[in-house]
Amino acid sequence: MSYNLYISDNGILSILIIFLAINIIFIFLKIFKKENTDYKFIYGMFRTKKLIEIMKKISNSKFSKFLSISSLILGPILIILAVFFLFFGILTKTPTYAPALPGISYGPIKLPIAQTIISIFIAAFIHEFAHGVLIYKINLDLKSWGFFYLGPLIGAFVEPDEKEIEKLNKKEQIKIYSAGSAINIIAGLIFLLLFLFFLYIISIFNLSIPYVKILYTLPDTYAYNVIPNNTILYSINGNQILYLNQIEKVLNNTEPGEYVLLNTSAGLFNIKLIDKDGKPFIGIVTEQEYNYKVPGINFIESLLFWLFVINIGLGIGNMIPIYPLDGGKTLKSILEIFLDKKESKVITTSISIILLALILYNISFIL
Repeated sequence: MSYNLYISDNGILSILIIFLAINIIFIFLKIFKKENTDYKFIYGMFRTKKLIEIMKKISNSKFSKFLSISSLILGPILIILAVFFLFFGILTKTPTYAPALPGISYGPIKLPIAQTIISIFIAAFIHEFAHGVLIYKINLDLKSWGFFYLGPLIGAFVEPDEKEIEKLNKKEQIKIYSAGSAINIIAGLIFLLLFLFFLYIISIFNLSIPYVKILYTLPDTYAYNVIPNNTILYSINGNQILYLNQIEKVLNNTEPGEYVLLNTSAGLFNIKLIDKDGKPFIGIVTEQEYNYKVPGINFIESLLFWLFVINIGLGIGNMIPIYPLDGGKTLKSILEIFLDKKESKVITTSISIILLALILYNISFIL
């Protein structure tokens, strides 16, 4: 499967509008909250001490105990999973570490702009909030916390006293460093359940009608620049196409070099199949779509799905053992249980360099 990066003109325009809106918000913050705001057009940061009292209250609750235990258990597990998915992506030529950029398509996978931005913000917010809760749980303090943006992306951050954390025993360090990813995994699973329940409701009440859209065509194929972008695919060789997997089923009965008749919203197209990895290939990038009978259902469904994906992705990806990511810090703390600090630092640095190179290679699959 091809995962080439693609973004439409409408996607670029939407991202620019969102970026402009974020800039306007930060300009106002710079005017009225100058001492708390760092604004550099492409990047901005707003520091605050609001909600810290809520962090402190939660740090004394039963939930903080649950989060503490979950972080200690999940931390090492997520490091292993992060490395596994990196090597899985390399072996299968799947860009498992491709950045989640709003409006971007990676082959058949499209990240909707609004849902992706909201999901990233929520995932980052609860991630940093969890760090803050466990920092207060062990009676340390935060210098500040707040929000930042980089281009069209919005996130959150906490500023702990790293020197004080370094003085803690390794068990407490692992809990703090792993807390953000642990809460992302927990939240991701909750959003998955909500997403599945929502699909169940849609199915029961028959609220959606499926169809397949051709997003664009690929170069070096007979479909390239023949079939218009964003075209609805009705059938192939008379076989109705409502779901993506039906395309593969129809093509399984064909051979490279044969012609297939595509009935689309733009008309009929007789396309010659090419050979790709020994299989017949049309040269179209498609996406599963639905017409919904109730307005807003598609947005909620998509938002729940991306809240699941982004939270799980952040939870695992952030635990890749590359310093100074949380995974790298966690690995260093684990190593220091068995080795001295100098040896642990050398091993962590070496692993970080190797894994960073492998991630860059993994990302190259989108090009």
